Amino acid sequence: PGAGHLPPFLAGRLDEQRFFKRMLHQQPVTENVLITGLRGVGKTVLLRHMRHMAEHNDWLWVGNDLSESAALTEERLALRILTDLAAAIAKKLSEPMTEGAEPTSSLKHRLDRMQQTEGDALAYDALKAQYEQAPGLPSDRLKAVLTRVTSFVQKARLGGIVLAYDEAQCLSDRADHNEFPMSMLIESVAAMQRGEGFSPCLLILSGLPHVFDALTATRTYTERMFRVMTLDRLSREDTWAALTTPLAALMPPLHASDSLLNKVCELTGGYPYLIQFFGSELVEQLLENGGTLATDQFPSPSTLDRLDAGLFAARWNRTSDRQREFLSLIASRQNARSADFSAGDILEQPGASAEFGGPVANQMLLALAERGLIYRTRHGRYAFTVPMSELMIQRRMSREQDVEASWQSPPPQMARKAEPPAKPKKKRWFS
Repeated sequence: PGAGHLPPFLAGRLDEQRFFKRMLHQQPVTENVLITGLRGVGKTVLLRHMRHMAEHNDWLWVGNDLSESAALTEERLALRILTDLAAAIAKKLSEPMTEGAEPTSSLKHRLDRMQQTEGDALAYDALKAQYEQAPGLPSDRLKAVLTRVTSFVQKARLGGIVLAYDEAQCLSDRADHNEFPMSMLIESVAAMQRGEGFSPCLLILSGLPHVFDALTATRTYTERMFRVMTLDRLSREDTWAALTTPLAALMPPLHASDSLLNKVCELTGGYPYLIQFFGSELVEQLLENGGTLATDQFPSPSTLDRLDAGLFAARWNRTSDRQREFLSLIASRQNARSADFSAGDILEQPGASAEFGGPVANQMLLALAERGLIYRTRHGRYAFTVPMSELMIQRRMSREQDVEASWQSPPPQMARKAEPPAKPKKKRWFS
């Protein structure tokens, strides 16, 4: 398990893959892609799979993970895109020729010729110089560079350009600072898609659910530009396949009963990250126990500790004691199975109104959203950004309460060691 690591078997997401395959044949490009969902539902993995599909169809894939610093201003975002354009072109120019292809008519042959004639003009320094010398706003200068790149795409007879950026929730307009990086990106891509003589250009953004709010706030037409792919947990059938297909190659020598595998499926809840996590932990415990494991032995306490530390601890550690009390109320609410919640749902619990009544609850929700623990699903309602956060919060609070209770109990008495019997004095031989 990890951040965007490709699993040994990609289960589900067939509709998304089929739709993207159709998008690669748009003439002209009229739709782009927005991939959203909670952390751990497989957004990055799907994005990487789309990259393989696009490159297999000879598209130029330009992309990266966005950071808050890279998306802070229009100039920084443009610099990020220029860097990624130069890297993608250099990679495409250096690709080895496909075995069995005819050198005179192959894509590799065309790229080799372009490497000799235009390689320097497509390097980073050249693209940056063109950006700086072009007149107008950052969006105008970025369009000038993209126009140059589309000329390369046309000469190489590539399918088009894919601009793909993950962690797009970092990207938003900041009117209070007179910076509009999201608008610049949307405007530049839309101008290329509407213009004549350009190569096809497809934009893919991937991020947490609140990226949709930032996207629709930029331009009135952005909703019509994007096909939204909202990723949720997998079905039980897909979860079973994602877990058992890689395990089949390991059994024997490993042995896992159906009851044990069913328990693992229940623990994952269908979330792809948890499938990878618990699948990895299952293999480790099977190896430690000679290849077999009783159902009630999984998961071990250390497994749950590692899960909480890897998926939740960083955000938990940024909260105050009072925020942790509020999170505990959210996790223990009566309708905890509901995907989202409101301040009213939380204040229904006994004693909650006295502690967090009035506007305090709404202020706490906004503060937790700023720290990335929750996000707004619609007006007045929120949800956790990490799946199954309720269970992790309850485990954390329980451990903290156990430690606190241990210090309230009487101190343990140290057992006194019995003193050894006194040794008889030896008589002196001369006495």
